[in-house]
Amino acid sequence: MRVLFTIFPATAHLYPVVPLAWALQSAGHEVVVASHAGVVDPGVIANISAAGLTAVPLGTPEELPDALGPHTGDSKPDRPSLGFDAHEPEETGTWRTARAILTGMFRLHYPEPKEAGGRRPVLDNLIDFAQAWRPDLVLWDPLMFPAPIAARVTGAAHARLLWGTDNIGVIHERTKRELADPASELTEHPWLGWFGPILERYGLEFDDEMLLGQWSLDLTQSRMRAPADLTYVPVRRVPYTGAASLPDWLHGRPERPRAVLSLGVSRRKIFGKYSGFPMREFFESVASLDIEVVATLNSEQLDAVGTLPDNVRALPYVPLNQVLPTTSAIIHHGGGGTFASAVAFQVPQLVMPLVMWDEMVTARYVARMGAGLVADPDALDVTGLHKQLVQLLEDPSFRLGARRLYDEMLAAPAPKDVVPLLERLTAERR
Repeated sequence: MRVLFTIFPATAHLYPVVPLAWALQSAGHEVVVASHAGVVDPGVIANISAAGLTAVPLGTPEELPDALGPHTGDSKPDRPSLGFDAHEPEETGTWRTARAILTGMFRLHYPEPKEAGGRRPVLDNLIDFAQAWRPDLVLWDPLMFPAPIAARVTGAAHARLLWGTDNIGVIHERTKRELADPASELTEHPWLGWFGPILERYGLEFDDEMLLGQWSLDLTQSRMRAPADLTYVPVRRVPYTGAASLPDWLHGRPERPRAVLSLGVSRRKIFGKYSGFPMREFFESVASLDIEVVATLNSEQLDAVGTLPDNVRALPYVPLNQVLPTTSAIIHHGGGGTFASAVAFQVPQLVMPLVMWDEMVTARYVARMGAGLVADPDALDVTGLHKQLVQLLEDPSFRLGARRLYDEMLAAPAPKDVVPLLERLTAERR
């Protein structure tokens, strides 16, 4: 069968789908991966090809709003957090804030035509490709909203591939309850304003599948799954973190404990410098420890930090699957890819959740399972970070907690084991 993956234009959204795409290819299926070209994360199309997958570029920088252009250095785009705890009671209202932000994202990333009746970037490019290529199955990023429309137009089966907590599923369920409440002032789904004109153009109607797919493949740990009454197919998240030559210093085990500092390479590409992390002071504080620290820093960040202690090794990027097998602790931002890699290699974690989606949920889960500690990102204290790192390295209970996370990860079927189910569901649903 032909399988079309569609991803939001960021490498962090590509990496989770790669192992499943490989599994489908290895089973003899045709696979392509489509995304915006040259916007947000300009390297995403090249990274699709670097992973051994066929890339399909969609909207170009010339077609899309300037606000989507790549950001570097001190440029800080206005990208508000979509993060909220899906387990919070509805009364807190944080989910409504996330819903409003998503409404704006629809129009930013998938803009309306500049002229009445004109082409819609990304959407029309995706539909044109789908009509020509005729996929049997479309697997789509939960933020790639044109994908279910393209699937419906071409008659393909389609499902979401969740790389994090299903915030959209929770928001949609709560919105439907709000619409059904006579006391509510809400009379129309807030997302219908974007979907409506497009669906009308193709003679389609707005329904649950337009937001949730016909089913959802869920890469998250089972205990992190959203409290939504939906059909989730669990899939083990096999960490893929890019490819690079193995450096000499990673050929063997280190002579002393190794700690890794990674605050998200994809986040760095979009947001520039790390915000709020006391980089220089932290490195000074670990200089006295008998450990090796590996930190991913680009040249700009290195200039800001100055001279590094002898026990700190800085480099722009290293695939986590290369360094984590010999790592005793990792300090990170709570991103799903970094978390999954730490789980796969049973590394205790110190999480400073820089909230974009579900980083706080991840941090709390790590702590609850005894696999690590949480640092408050709004009140980072170098003395506290120092103590927490030492605790992770010296207390063997965190290794046991990391093993519990690993065992839970193994309970989900591997990507290759999900392929027969996808074949059956596709035959039933297309």
